[in-house]
Amino acid sequence: MTLPIRTFLFCMMAVIFVFAAASDEGPVVPDASPRHIVIVLVDALRADHLGCYGYTRNTSPFIDTLAADSVLFERAYSQSSFTVESTLSLFSGMYPSSNPWGGGQYANTNPEVKDLAQLLAAGGYHTAYFSTNPTLDYTALHKSFDEHAFLAKTFDKKSQSLKLTEKALNFMKEHTGRSTFMYLHYVSPHTPYTPPDEYYLRFAPEVYPEPLDAIDDVRAHLDTLLAEGFGPGEARFEDLMLRYDAEIAQDDDAIKALFEGLKALGTLEDTLLVFVADHGEEFLEHGSVEHAWSLFSESIHVPLLFWMPKRLAPARIATPVALVDLLPSLLELAGLPPAQHAVDGAPLFQRENDAWVPKPKEKPIIAELLNPVRNVVRAVVEGEYLYIAAPKWLTLEERVSVSQHIADARSETLRGLRPSPHPWGPLQYEALFNRKKDPAEKENILEVLPELRDRMHDILNALRERCPDQVPDPVKIVRIPNVITHDIRMFLEEKGYLKPESTPEEQAVETEETLRSLGYF
Repeated sequence: MTLPIRTFLFCMMAVIFVFAAASDEGPVVPDASPRHIVIVLVDALRADHLGCYGYTRNTSPFIDTLAADSVLFERAYSQSSFTVESTLSLFSGMYPSSNPWGGGQYANTNPEVKDLAQLLAAGGYHTAYFSTNPTLDYTALHKSFDEHAFLAKTFDKKSQSLKLTEKALNFMKEHTGRSTFMYLHYVSPHTPYTPPDEYYLRFAPEVYPEPLDAIDDVRAHLDTLLAEGFGPGEARFEDLMLRYDAEIAQDDDAIKALFEGLKALGTLEDTLLVFVADHGEEFLEHGSVEHAWSLFSESIHVPLLFWMPKRLAPARIATPVALVDLLPSLLELAGLPPAQHAVDGAPLFQRENDAWVPKPKEKPIIAELLNPVRNVVRAVVEGEYLYIAAPKWLTLEERVSVSQHIADARSETLRGLRPSPHPWGPLQYEALFNRKKDPAEKENILEVLPELRDRMHDILNALRERCPDQVPDPVKIVRIPNVITHDIRMFLEEKGYLKPESTPEEQAVETEETLRSLGYF
């Protein structure tokens, strides 16, 4: 049947009007999707220091309450013990080696693929990135968001967590009528471990009078401290761990304030909140402190909660999962198309009878530390087993030496830019652990199970065959005109290669020319 011309024109005008209105507002988020998505990441938070993961010290009363109403993944693993590599893996859905920009001391975003923030923005979400971690400001990750703010320029001795919560709530107040995605990066449990006394005194009758600085004392003089008896049961060591736990409690309160603020704004009912960490923290379980030295479980076993009670029934899931699973999972829960680039993760949920249920795939999980200034290590988690393989493996004395170099940042600024040993070179260290029988990962059973060792080799060889070459670190640094690290800028200024009065754009050009002339690339 042919429509009368007047009716046809009227319908066409109505379609054009609706399309124009939708274009003005941006894409529309599907009705079945959460209107708000919030990722709360706490830096350096190991899973086993939370009550909901079995810790006896009451570090996390609010997070434990949140966990009771969440889908909690008992065995979630980060893709690195180094913040930048891990965070970029979360946002790309790719292992560090899978992403040519994703590994190393100066890992950066891949300009050829859309990350999680860009994909959610294309799906109708207004995006924001607020962080108290200063090490992420030289990456281009924040460029993917509609709004961003760094609330700290250094690892402040005074926590900025409540300030971050306030920033997040102000953002939500300004955008209550829109669909939003927020990434909030809290950093209190990170070194230097300086909690207010009120949090320390939750766990001790008095504040220890002679604390060690986690960086200047412990990191740089660990060999001397160990010779003096530093370790579990020793007062200085126990104080160090207690201060770490007190800072977890401090962030627990900040996240509680966030949750209560979102509830007061009326946005919580339609919010998907994901709680996670970028990596864990070492306390001499395998001879190291802090993180970004190895990939044992204390470094990569992280908390992972999905809170959305109206759509996700509370559950505890034992299947091993990974941070690279977040990108496909959030796109799936948001009703958006999958990423166009190949990802290493897989959705953690699927639809059954008009409901979302957790159904993670059984698969090997890979973690990588590709930091030439520290160690170069890979780990594979499959079933109950953890495999560690390292083409570079530092002794205690070498770790202390590297730590002292890192402390002298200016003189060693470009140390990591020189070509490092090939990340797939001959192995200096291999180990295999059965985590069910040996949760402390002390008994290396590599020679007892040669078939399983070969299986782990096959998994890593398959990654090697498909992974691209890494973009050199200097290129990663200078590709963003106004993102040059403070240490590099100071180093080049002191050597006379860079004019202090230059604009950021001029500094980028000058830096690239200087690095080329010095033979860095």
